[in-house]
Amino acid sequence: MKLPTDSLRFRYITSTVVWIAVGLVLTGLMVSALFRIYITQGFHDEMQVHIDELAALARVDPNGSPVLLRQLSDPRYIPSGSGYYWEVEREGHRTVLSPSLAGQPLSGTLALQRKKSWAVTAGPTGPTLEYGMIRPVEGGGPPLRLSIASDMRLLDAILKEFDWPLGWALAGFALVMILTGAAQIAYGLRPLQRLANAVGDIRAGRATRMEGTYPSEIRPLVSDLNDLLEANAAMIGKARIEAGNMAHGLRTPLAIIVDEAERLAAAGHGESAETLIRESQKMQRQIEYQLVRARSAAVEPTPGQTASLRQTIKPILTAMARLHAGRDIALCCGDFPDVSVQIDAIDLGEILSSLIDNAVKWACSRAMVSWEREGHRVRILIDDDGKGIAPAFRDSVFAVGKRLDEDVAGSGLGLAIARDLVQLYSGTIALGDSPLGGLRVEILLPIAGRAVAPKA
Repeated sequence: MKLPTDSLRFRYITSTVVWIAVGLVLTGLMVSALFRIYITQGFHDEMQVHIDELAALARVDPNGSPVLLRQLSDPRYIPSGSGYYWEVEREGHRTVLSPSLAGQPLSGTLALQRKKSWAVTAGPTGPTLEYGMIRPVEGGGPPLRLSIASDMRLLDAILKEFDWPLGWALAGFALVMILTGAAQIAYGLRPLQRLANAVGDIRAGRATRMEGTYPSEIRPLVSDLNDLLEANAAMIGKARIEAGNMAHGLRTPLAIIVDEAERLAAAGHGESAETLIRESQKMQRQIEYQLVRARSAAVEPTPGQTASLRQTIKPILTAMARLHAGRDIALCCGDFPDVSVQIDAIDLGEILSSLIDNAVKWACSRAMVSWEREGHRVRILIDDDGKGIAPAFRDSVFAVGKRLDEDVAGSGLGLAIARDLVQLYSGTIALGDSPLGGLRVEILLPIAGRAVAPKA
């Protein structure tokens, strides 16, 4: 699965995790190093105290051999292999060892001067921290050489016991910090999510502008988007008015030309009049088609456009019933649940009125309109019991001005205009056989609440 590297949330969380990990690793190393220094210094202090005690207890017997008045106060110097050792030696005499050494002497290389010196030396069980010094003997003669040592493994064990809890504590702290950072990021990005939801609502037609309170950093963007939506709506209205004005301005001269052609025909210029009328009708069809296309291009699907299918169809059915009252055609529509369609109401009305008008024109006795939901779309079906259209001609009838029967009134623009408008809103239109015996027109349009894909 591809990581969403282009997501702000992913970037914030990743950078937070990285910086927390780096910071805590450095913190752990620093704390561990400081603790090592502290524990090591403690060992040094302890060794110095013990060698001073050893010097105070060391004596020589009448034979000049070294002896201790008593054992050191720290009992760890007694058990064999305890890791704490002492040694007193005098040249020419026997060496006195702590019970913990079990007969194995220390290096004794540091007992060279009265000042205490130390080094890490090889001990009975491994590296040891060894201190050494000499102490003169009353009455003269060779001095006492004093050595005391502690295994480094004891220091390492203490550090290890500290590092494990430290590691777990830092890991727990890192988890808390990451969760806190994630919560902060989620809280900080919540206005952006609200903004995205608001844009989605507008695109899906659930709202016409962005409402709500936003942080000061986002508020100017919201205001600009609302201004853009309002300007776009105003532009749409202006485009509709201009398209209507253009239609009126072109249709009036054409009507005058047709009227003059009819006068020419009445005056005996039949051939010229027929040519003028025929060409004027072609011009009128092209003008109507191009005006619809121009208006559709001007009002390309915009956020917030929705239309009620029932409310749009109802007045169309009433108008068609009146328009074709003399043909005794049964035009019916079932009581289907209303559906809000993601399309401009005027464009939906133009699509349905053109197709229903065609169905009634070609019907013998019945025409029917129905619809049903299909996922995120609505399927609108317009059926008639007319002659239908042979499959070989179903694609060609969408051509501008194409008419299969010149005896039936029409301009040949209805299907072409309906196709263009349906495709404008990411829908589809298809012709097929109707259960009534004639033609079925099937339209698929997106339901409101789903964003319309932009026109290619």
